[in-house]
Amino acid sequence: MTPGSTEFLLAFADDEHVIGQRHTEWIGLGPFLEEDLALTSIAQDELGHAAGLYSLVTDELDQLAFFRVASEYRSCWLVEQPGTDWAHALVRHWLYDLAERHRWEAVTGSADPRLAGLAGRALREEEYHRRHAVALVDRLLSGTDESRAHMIGAIDVYLPLAVALFEPVVGEPEALADGLVTTPTRDLIDDWWDEVAETLAQHDLPVARPEVASDLQAARTIRTDHFAAMHASITEVLRIDPTGNW
Repeated sequence: MTPGSTEFLLAFADDEHVIGQRHTEWIGLGPFLEEDLALTSIAQDELGHAAGLYSLVTDELDQLAFFRVASEYRSCWLVEQPGTDWAHALVRHWLYDLAERHRWEAVTGSADPRLAGLAGRALREEEYHRRHAVALVDRLLSGTDESRAHMIGAIDVYLPLAVALFEPVVGEPEALADGLVTTPTRDLIDDWWDEVAETLAQHDLPVARPEVASDLQAARTIRTDHFAAMHASITEVLRIDPTGNW
């Protein structure tokens, strides 16, 4: 596998890993039992997707997932956000999972049959994630004045970061040339935005589409201030017992 294809896979895997870890932070803290169980299930799916993607790069999954230095991770800024407020966690889930479907579709025709097979399985699970997120966003935007205000505030915070999901990672031209992925990342934004804008319009929220900055995340090589604390948390057990397995 070429270095560019590896970089592409790491960006996708790191996003899945970090969003999964962020979802696990709501286990036992969801606003009601059904949501607690739903987000736990979604977190498990995302971590499984991450493991599948990492396995295309190495057999040493724990090393790749947990023991790289911060500058070697390629997660986007959206997934690194703490999301400690329920509205923020939900909006992040919604924006990410709408994008995730298109990202998986872009590798269903991959020249690597392992990735194509993983995409097929992931898309079946992602349909559930997407429906879950859309239903809750609709419910809260059409709920009380308080719930609507919280959701609008979260959308204002996360929408510019979600657009940055479509900032290509270094090496993507190689991944395209290798046939690992069939559609450039930037070309996925239109379909994603159509879905976002449809929900916003249904709730009388005319929001202009933010532009994809060419260097906001420096091709995903820069971590947010939130990354270090999250990384310390998810590696705590492995630092105590390095022989443990993910």
